[in-house]
Amino acid sequence: MSNSSSPLEELQNAIKKQNPFNKEPVVKKQNVWKKELPHVTSINAHAYDAVFKAIEEVRSGQRQVIGITIKANKGLGKTHLLSRVRHQLQADGSAWFVYMTDYNDLNRIKPEFLKTLALSLKEVGSQGVTQWQELGTALANEAMQKNYTSQQLVNVFPNALAKNPRLIEQLTDKVLEIKTDIDNPYLIKGIFWTLSNQHAIYAINWLSGKSLAQKKADEMELPNDSEDDKDHFDITCQILDLISDYNPLVVCFDQLDGTECDDAGFSRAQVIASLATDLYNSLKRG
Repeated sequence: MSNSSSPLEELQNAIKKQNPFNKEPVVKKQNVWKKELPHVTSINAHAYDAVFKAIEEVRSGQRQVIGITIKANKGLGKTHLLSRVRHQLQADGSAWFVYMTDYNDLNRIKPEFLKTLALSLKEVGSQGVTQWQELGTALANEAMQKNYTSQQLVNVFPNALAKNPRLIEQLTDKVLEIKTDIDNPYLIKGIFWTLSNQHAIYAINWLSGKSLAQKKADEMELPNDSEDDKDHFDITCQILDLISDYNPLVVCFDQLDGTECDDAGFSRAQVIASLATDLYNSLKRG
């Protein structure tokens, strides 16, 4: 008796072996940031195209700020879509990317967002370094009137800092001369510290609103003052303004279908909608 398969069986076996959707049914946060998932470009293509059309309108100056809401039932590919957007931005560098999916304290959502912003910018961008380091390079190039790539500056920065311990202070002073609307010099200093891989983790923790060990704070000349929610949002807005000077920013809020509420009775989706409105009104470009 022949053991040969029918054409239909062969097709079914081929699909099983090559099926791009034979994965976990739920896309996780690490899938957005790390390895890109298999995808079919026609799925949610209208939403994907709308995002990149919006980015181009901002880049070309047609619009300053654009908000997009993507609604669908669970399991229909919203997070998968955001993963595609993130990886395309990482490839083409047309915008920086911030992704929020953890909502640990709805009563203090603005400090939570500052932490999310700091951790998102910690991820690698289009130039092989973190988005913080890309921002630091843009600031340094403007201050020094140079044209370093981010990778070049990150490579030479530790030696330059060793030769000139006042380098960060000097760069900060030059930036403050150019950007007179910045009223927090420590913010600029913290961003420049991310260019030193040895100090970057401490700088990012500080930029996220955390206090440093006093010895490390003294070494980096960063204050450990406690900040209230308004101060956290002021810092967030200044970071967003700095980013907007150099590149559009895509801010994504995901997993809004949680059932928890804040102390005032507002749901997760309502709290994030209010935050998104505040950000929309504060952003210069994104």
